[in-house]
Amino acid sequence: MRCTVVGAGAWGLSAAAELSARGHRVTLVERHGIGNALSSSRGPTRLWRLADPDPLKIRLSLRARDAMQRLERQTEATLHLRRGLLWRDTESLARLAAALRASGVPFTEVEAADVGRFFPGLAGDGRGAVFQADAGVVLAKAYLAAQAERFRAHGGRLLAGEVVAVEATRQPGIRLADGTMLTGDAVVVAAGPGTGPLLPSLGVTLTLRPYLEQVVHYAGIESSARVPGLIDGPVPDGPAVYAMPTPGIGYKAGLDVPLRPLEPGDDDRTPDPGRTAELTRRMTAMFPGATPTVVDEQVCSWTDSPDGRFVIDRVGRATVLACGDSGEGFKYAALVGDVLADLAEGRPPDEDISAFSLARLRASVDDPGRAPTALGQTSVPDA
Repeated sequence: MRCTVVGAGAWGLSAAAELSARGHRVTLVERHGIGNALSSSRGPTRLWRLADPDPLKIRLSLRARDAMQRLERQTEATLHLRRGLLWRDTESLARLAAALRASGVPFTEVEAADVGRFFPGLAGDGRGAVFQADAGVVLAKAYLAAQAERFRAHGGRLLAGEVVAVEATRQPGIRLADGTMLTGDAVVVAAGPGTGPLLPSLGVTLTLRPYLEQVVHYAGIESSARVPGLIDGPVPDGPAVYAMPTPGIGYKAGLDVPLRPLEPGDDDRTPDPGRTAELTRRMTAMFPGATPTVVDEQVCSWTDSPDGRFVIDRVGRATVLACGDSGEGFKYAALVGDVLADLAEGRPPDEDISAFSLARLRASVDDPGRAPTALGQTSVPDA
């Protein structure tokens, strides 16, 4: 089968590598190159976790962890590390604990005064927490390199170009900005923030909202490489914080609020000093015995869907659409790559993947004032 994959981020590259490994002839089209400075998938690490108030995400996280472990065996590379996660909050903890309990995932409920035992140096602030051991970091840069090598080793072809249209009604294919047409047996569209402009050619009406977000690596917080990941829920004077260890660099953190909407043509990835200062104040308050020192800053993109859940579906006879990562797509990448390959081959989605179909959104009315999806939240009831 001849396949074209649009987008070489974590999802698209994973799909291209898996399709190539299954013996298909695959062309991967990417405007800026794998791991480029504008990619949503850039950077050294991403947080992975089983913990989530949404039972669907817990099930998918279990599958994604298994898929990552299979990939590590196939590539003989270390692509993720297990470090645990401390989730501190007020509003979300009851739902989080209930979802973990119902899913059979072990966890520890942590008293407010005891958080420092699970994360040395973290100050108590009156809020309780949940500790879940099956969490850690995806070594994102290493992951992309491993999938790229797998893609090349099985004969995949990387093509530089800008896709301006996708044909889904007749023979599956794409059109590039220079007029080049590529046709074949299947197309997978996983273009991240670049997906929106392609939707009209697919006949899909869907509002995607790309955003920019800023993360900072700090020295002075982690006493060793064994500190856990952290989700620290909203406080009266600020949004939630997510954080994780990056081996050899420092402790990576970000505020769970976009830096700004990503508009077409916005290629500026200059860090905002004000955002860094705000985050540093929060980290200093959380770790009063440390001196958080900025090592580096990075701005990257993510794309929100109308309800905060992924969009993964077949469009037409043999075109697959994957978008709306909603800020947490990388940790599922190994699983999503397999799923997209299955859909491209014509296999039906299972029940969990069917929850991401376009059908769920057809009767909904877009809310222009909808706040960006936050950690542990979607507008879809837990199921």
